[in-house]
Amino acid sequence: MAIAHLATEYVFSDFLLKEPTEPKFKGLRLELAVDKMVTCIAVGLPLLLISLAFAQEISIGTQISCFSPSSFSWRQAAFVDSYCWAAVQQKNSLQSESGNLPLWLHKFFPYILLLFAILLYLPALFWRFAAAPHLCSDLKFIMEELDKVYNRAIKAAKSARDLDLRDGPGPPGVTENVGQSLWEISESHFKYPIVEQYLKTKKNSSHLIMKYISCRLVTFAVVLLACIYLSYYFSLSSLSDEFLCSIKSGVLRNDSTIPDSFQCKLIAVGIFQLLSLINLLVYALLVPVVIYTLFVPFRQKTDVLKIWT
Repeated sequence: MAIAHLATEYVFSDFLLKEPTEPKFKGLRLELAVDKMVTCIAVGLPLLLISLAFAQEISIGTQISCFSPSSFSWRQAAFVDSYCWAAVQQKNSLQSESGNLPLWLHKFFPYILLLFAILLYLPALFWRFAAAPHLCSDLKFIMEELDKVYNRAIKAAKSARDLDLRDGPGPPGVTENVGQSLWEISESHFKYPIVEQYLKTKKNSSHLIMKYISCRLVTFAVVLLACIYLSYYFSLSSLSDEFLCSIKSGVLRNDSTIPDSFQCKLIAVGIFQLLSLINLLVYALLVPVVIYTLFVPFRQKTDVLKIWT
């Protein structure tokens, strides 16, 4: 029965789910705290504002309000609202009192914020999959080698101490010599030439620094582009929330009972203007932080490497 049980486990071992083994070294920091903070704010803020925009859309129900004649039924008025909302990005059906303004920016404002959030998350994603595995393997190798060195030193000191205890207590001069030899044995075991050579080879490598600077440059470019867009949107949002819309197309082209144009107003422009201002202020405060992260690799501190040499 026991043989059958062992044979069954051996045959079906590939199909059994194995519990994941816990990593030997926990808490490895593969990303700087300032970079993580920039990513959380730059990505989380647009997502929060998008949720507020969609919550406002759900509470109001419609994003546009057109002034329809009193002779129109509620179905006809709803058709005018839907048609003019769909025609926001079509210039030939709209006429604005402030001139030719891009009204489609209001319609796609939440989606543009989502696009910026995705673009700002790409550097963190690239670092996680392109640079973090190599950095993690380097740190684990160094920590494993140091762990082996210290274990050898501890074993050597323990064996020397046990040998001294088996021999029994000796004269004071002999005991002092034994303690000195014990210190020399421990000190000799604390040398780690493999780690020294590995750090020397990594000192001349710039792949990790180039990946880091590339990620920070992409983040800076996207944040700067977002600031330009939000400034442009905030300056135009108060000028382009009202427009004239014509629904005369298709079978309604020659219908004399339908007015030539309808006065329409975008309801959510005020909310979008406030959200764009909040996002712009936060991103403007993030710009100096992103510039600071660009110069992090150039602020080399070699004091921490003195213990390795």
